[in-house]
Amino acid sequence: MSIAANLRRAMDEKGISTATLAAQIDADASSIRKYLSGKVRPADAVLARLAGVLGITPEELKYGKQEGRIGQLTTDEVARITGIDPLSLRIGCQRGLWPFGTAYKRPGSSRYTYIYYPAEVMKFTADLKAVAGGRVHEITESLPGSFSGAVN
Repeated sequence: MSIAANLRRAMDEKGISTATLAAQIDADASSIRKYLSGKVRPADAVLARLAGVLGITPEELKYGKQEGRIGQLTTDEVARITGIDPLSLRIGCQRGLWPFGTAYKRPGSSRYTYIYYPAEVMKFTADLKAVAGGRVHEITESLPGSFSGAVN
């Protein structure tokens, strides 16, 4: 499902109107209508605010409701899979450095919630193994022509 459809479903489940949602995230109702129409994709910071008000995760807005724990990974599991220590994983997610996860704070909370994307974790791990196995090499080429001597 699209962000627009997921947003509409979450609003309906929560019983919240466009105007109320807009007021709670300090936005214009026209912005919410654009998100609902699919004409505009909200920025990640806006997704986090929307999710906080709706009591769901930003990933649920992006990808839809996930039933159960299928496909979810903990920080410790990702650390074991990637060989990266848990603290580095958390800090990297907070700073947006890892391509396989994200961290966000719900409004009014001082704690982060970490989300890891299993397919991206596996791709990252496969890329690391390819580099470590020597299958990926830096390609260097000399530039054509000579740069020595005077320039006319």
